[in-house]
Amino acid sequence: MTERSQSLLAAILDYRFLLDKGYPVTATIKLVGDRYRLNREERLILFRGVLDAETSQLINTKLLTALPPESDLGVDGYNVLFTLINYKRGHPLFIGTDGLLRDAGGAHGRFEREADFGFAAELLAEHLERLKLSQVSVYLDSPVSHSGLHRELLADICSRRGLSATVETVQNADLPLQDFPGSAIASSDSTVALQCQSRVFDLARHILERVYQAQFIDIGRYIRFLQK
Repeated sequence: MTERSQSLLAAILDYRFLLDKGYPVTATIKLVGDRYRLNREERLILFRGVLDAETSQLINTKLLTALPPESDLGVDGYNVLFTLINYKRGHPLFIGTDGLLRDAGGAHGRFEREADFGFAAELLAEHLERLKLSQVSVYLDSPVSHSGLHRELLADICSRRGLSATVETVQNADLPLQDFPGSAIASSDSTVALQCQSRVFDLARHILERVYQAQFIDIGRYIRFLQK
């Protein structure tokens, strides 16, 4: 184990301890990050991957490892698509303490090349088809550049595959997902996962594990091991 990885693990334990004591996220990341001289990517791992124990458990209990056939799924479109693209680009991905797949940077809010969107959209639609769902509702955040074009392209891809799917651009995809009345939602956003009324399915992780046999570092597992 390198000195950097030892520092990051120590920082994760300290950060989790302080979160569990009720310390605020932003100030705690600065405190712990400065103490262990963490870089931007390492601080993002703390921010995106480590939640307090209570929140982690609440989200984890909502997770589905598989979707029953004929499920009605709501999809956080850009959340899933950017995760697929970031994996393709080689950005580090990991499983957060709540059990959801996250990344430590990479593309968020824009695609460097429109071909990236096409690749991720085709991969997404292919696996939605394999899941044999009764209905799919995909929500795209309209502030993302070219969201209108992305809506048309993804809707066309889904139609060509015979999916019963709607693709909508909305100001904030979090809101319809939190109120989604169907079987499950697909998002790794912790706020959405915590507040939604349905179960949560980690669609991006499902796709990457099956297409690329991807394996990811599980931060929660490390914490449980180090606390023994």
